[in-house]
Amino acid sequence: MSVPATHPDAFLGPESVDVVPPPTNGSKSGPGNSPRNDPGTSPEGPRLKAVPDAPERRGSGRRARARDRLMDRANELHAPHPRLRGVANVENLLMFVDDDLRETALAIHRIEQFLLRTLGLLEAQDLRREHVLEVAGDTSVLDHVDQLNETLESLRRRLARLAARMK
Repeated sequence: MSVPATHPDAFLGPESVDVVPPPTNGSKSGPGNSPRNDPGTSPEGPRLKAVPDAPERRGSGRRARARDRLMDRANELHAPHPRLRGVANVENLLMFVDDDLRETALAIHRIEQFLLRTLGLLEAQDLRREHVLEVAGDTSVLDHVDQLNETLESLRRRLARLAARMK
């Protein structure tokens, strides 16, 4: 499934979850304290629960993750740097630079997904030949490496163009 780089789902990262331990033998039992009524446990053992939402922005107002900041640039109006005022057609050039940044980040994310898939395969308790062959035969990562190369080259060209227009 392809998601446009301007869509927030394009940069989904791993989700944070905590494991809630099962009740100990010393746990109080009673109405409301049984494992069946406890949202963090089940008769099968511990379950995953979502981590409470953390503040989305730092005290400075700037988000911590590069992916979030890239998406902010795509979705919010921002004034160009004062040194870029008066540069001819700078708005269009910066729009293309921002697009190259997002596309580059997306390619890196997809390559990282392949690496994590490979790591998960190697760490799996049930390592099978057919699973290794399946991951080894996945050539989509090569497409993402090509995309990364193309977007980095485009980004470098546009930055050189921006530098040439600056005073």
